[in-house]
Parts: sequence; C-alpha cells; structure tokens
Amino acid sequence: MRQHDVEFLTMGLFSDRAKMEIVAASGGLRVGVQPSPSPALMGLEAVTTFAFAVFVFRQWPKLPLLFHILLPWAVIAAILAWFYQLSGSEVIEFDLQKLTIRKYVLGWERTREYAVENCSELDWRKQSSEDRYGLQCMCGWRTIRFAQYVSESQAIEILTALQKELPDVAQRMGVMELGKGHFIRLGLS
Repeated sequence: MRQHDVEFLTMGLFSDRAKMEIVAASGGLRVGVQPSPSPALMGLEAVTTFAFAVFVFRQWPKLPLLFHILLPWAVIAAILAWFYQLSGSEVIEFDLQKLTIRKYVLGWERTREYAVENCSELDWRKQSSEDRYGLQCMCGWRTIRFAQYVSESQAIEILTALQKELPDVAQRMGVMELGKGHFIRLGLS
C-alpha cells in the first residue's frame, strides 16, 4: 500500500483529498489530478441546500419581493457550487520545453503553458484552509500554484517521477533532491 493510500484512509471525515494518476509517455510526464471532496461534507451541503429550498418554497407567498428575486438565485448558486466541487479536474504535463496545466471545470477547459527555462524552484507546498494547492514554482517573478488537493506525499511522488523520467527538466526547474533539504550543491570534488 502506497503512502498516499494510507493518508487517504486516515484523513478526517470532512477533509478533501485528490485521486492522482502519473503516466510517463515518450519525452513527457502527465499527472492527472481528480479532486475527491469529502462525501460527508458534500452530503451535508446537499441536505442544507435542499432544506433551504424547501423553506423558500413553503414561505414563498409571505416573502417580500426582494426575497422573490434573491432567494432563487441563492438556491441556484448553491446547486452550481455543489456541482463545481464534483466536476473539477487538473492535468499537469511536463515535457522538455514546457509545463502545461489544464483545469477542467463544469465542461470548460483553461490551459496555462510556461516555458521550462523560465520556471524555477519547483517544490511541494504546505496547504492551508484557504489555499489547497500542493505544488508551486516560480515563473519569472510570478508564483505558479497547481495540483489542487494533492497531499504532501502525492506531491513528493510527482517530483520523484519527474526526477526519474525527465531529470534534465527537473534540474532546470530546480527540483530539490528529496530528503536533502534546501541547499545548493556546487559539485566540487
């Protein structure tokens, strides 16, 4: 059993996680990330939205005109937010020339491409409750964050696969040797 499978089983009832697939193809590395929201939290959101919709339906004749406009929008927004959480996925592709990040949400695709020569300091990052990205790198002066809901062990698995399959790309992007900490090796004999 891999380490991130153990993390998947031991995480809390209300925590989000991601399913991940790493595929090494000719001259490239493709990582598919499918967020897997907490079933308990998704169920709680669905029940809350349904209860709110029932309340609005029962109280409809008594509500002022402003609520007749705002409350249906609130119910529709809650339903769309629920589907948004279920529909997102991310594909990260590394090759010799570029880093490509594709996000798919509700049927729409957003693609971002970065030249590998402009990328540096690729490393995993500790997630917070506001920011759920597991990897980041610098592209010029900008910080690029990707691999949403990926745990630390999954991020390290991605970096290890990159070092194994595309060592030149990993070196150009500044991937640290895992377990060595952050330092610069001069290569002196």
